[in-house]
Amino acid sequence: MVKIRNTQTVSLHCRAEFIFDTRRRGNGAHPIKVLSECMCDCRRPDWESRWNDWNSRLNPYLNLFLCAEHARRLGLLK
Repeated sequence: MVKIRNTQTVSLHCRAEFIFDTRRRGNGAHPIKVLSECMCDCRRPDWESRWNDWNSRLNPYLNLFLCAEHARRLGLLK
């Protein structure tokens, strides 16, 4: 476990494994594999607004950094 900001505890197993680019979405493109240690966006306090922006394609430059488990739950990975 890693301590982040005050007393919030974050599990190390929920790390971003893939980058999902909204501009490449829907044309058969595969997600990009993350090669560094990045936090899964589902753990961010602004997650709901990021997901809504990405899913509605309101921000074409927004990329999602997700672990495999969260990507599967959202239907982005099979």
